[in-house]
Amino acid sequence: MTDLWDGVPLADAAQVKDNEPIHYRIHDVDGAGLLGFGTARPGPSGWLQIASHHARVQAAHPGRFLLLRRYDRPAGDEFDHEVGPAAD
Repeated sequence: MTDLWDGVPLADAAQVKDNEPIHYRIHDVDGAGLLGFGTARPGPSGWLQIASHHARVQAAHPGRFLLLRRYDRPAGDEFDHEVGPAAD
């Protein structure tokens, strides 16, 4: 699935192995729209970062059902940080 962020296509990606950076995207299940994405370190601290980002996206879009997908690479060379509501 090719995602767009502000009209710019993100790199397609596949499933990943453990102990690699966690590249992820957060979609709106109903509309399949991309609401946020980022990269986190492997391990528990990375998953906490993702959970925090997911919570911020959910707060910005109340009532929507979200889907979190993990990918094998970042969204693209021009995206080197967390993107979405209240991104740091």
